[in-house]
Amino acid sequence: MTSMLKNWHFMRIFRAIFAGLIFSQIWQTGEWLLAIPGGIFALQAIFDVGCCGAASRQYTALSTAQRSWVLEKTIKTRYKKWNST
Repeated sequence: MTSMLKNWHFMRIFRAIFAGLIFSQIWQTGEWLLAIPGGIFALQAIFDVGCCGAASRQYTALSTAQRSWVLEKTIKTRYKKWNST
């Protein structure tokens, strides 16, 4: 719970405001289909996540040596799979 209340940056605030605007339009117009993007933006703001997989906190927390090791391991695993068939 405390992580949801900390580290509010520009994009997180922008998503929260945008979700609020979408929900206000739902209330005014009755277009309930807008609840889907409004909910997505609200969840992104609450949990501080984005759409891009490369923006994952787990990957960016790795050092350069760890990232190169993960990349090398992935390439070797895929190379073995391709050659085994």
